[in-house]
Amino acid sequence: MEEKKLYPFRLTRIEDNYSWGSEEFRLADLGYRDTFVHDGWLSGNTMGELMETYLDRLTGDHVFDSFGLQFPFQIRRIHVKGRMPLRVSPEDETARDRYDHLGKEKLWYVVSADKGSRLLIGFRRDTDASELYQECLEGNPVKLLNTMEPRAGQFFYIPAGTPHCAFGPMTIVEVSESSALDFCLCGWGNDLGDEFDPALNIIDALDFIKYDQYPELLLSGNAGEDTDIPGVKNLIKLGQFSVNKVELKQALSIDNTASETCLAYTSIKGSFEIQTTPEVSPDSERLLAATEGETVLIPAETTSFILAPRSADATLLEVMVEKLPADDL
Repeated sequence: MEEKKLYPFRLTRIEDNYSWGSEEFRLADLGYRDTFVHDGWLSGNTMGELMETYLDRLTGDHVFDSFGLQFPFQIRRIHVKGRMPLRVSPEDETARDRYDHLGKEKLWYVVSADKGSRLLIGFRRDTDASELYQECLEGNPVKLLNTMEPRAGQFFYIPAGTPHCAFGPMTIVEVSESSALDFCLCGWGNDLGDEFDPALNIIDALDFIKYDQYPELLLSGNAGEDTDIPGVKNLIKLGQFSVNKVELKQALSIDNTASETCLAYTSIKGSFEIQTTPEVSPDSERLLAATEGETVLIPAETTSFILAPRSADATLLEVMVEKLPADDL
């Protein structure tokens, strides 16, 4: 009997509410937060179940070789109303050795930001563990951190080891490695409820934080670099994941054969659709529409499709794990 081919599908959201705002997991394979399929015969399956069943058919050979049964990245939409707790995440080696987990490189894309909102990312000057601990203990680490007023459309790379948070109102799309390892450094005196694992606190984070002055270049929040495809800009390219911004003015025919990886599209503005051929998907699953905020996953087994706008302002983030030359890893 011929195997059914995997097809593009939307993922349901999981929302958590906090005193400072809320976050929506749009694609997650974390166990305690595991998004599930919305469409077609895979409907109801979680990302974890898909990974256990379809392996490299879902993620692609080179991704599966690197990450195994762990889906490599996650996508969250974060709505900040008040002061988000100051947090930091470890790099891959520390996360693996201590927690048998991935580290957490991040990209923050600013969807909207009201006047007076702020991003705090990295140290404005060289500091050390003792000074940071004292300032966090007193609830006033702001003086140590770079503080900027963000604009919609800016993005910021947040390397592992970099303290960061946001003061709203603003909305952010976060793309990061699949990891729950956010350590709380300062909660600004607020009740944090069950947002953080108690074991992930400032004491355990002090030895992996990067205390050097944060590179000014990373604070610019630039618009990305042009690619060969009109309307597509590369925002970041890491060994863990790559992110492109797609201003979808017209239909794009995508051949995913050579890349051998799954693709995720999340709408930051407007709506879009995915069209596939009968060879790729059954008739009932050949056209998939997604609205603002929704995320669609294209399995590696889906080697060709058409990405088309359903609204004039359709703007997406495209996330994948690329094959990088050894010198770039």
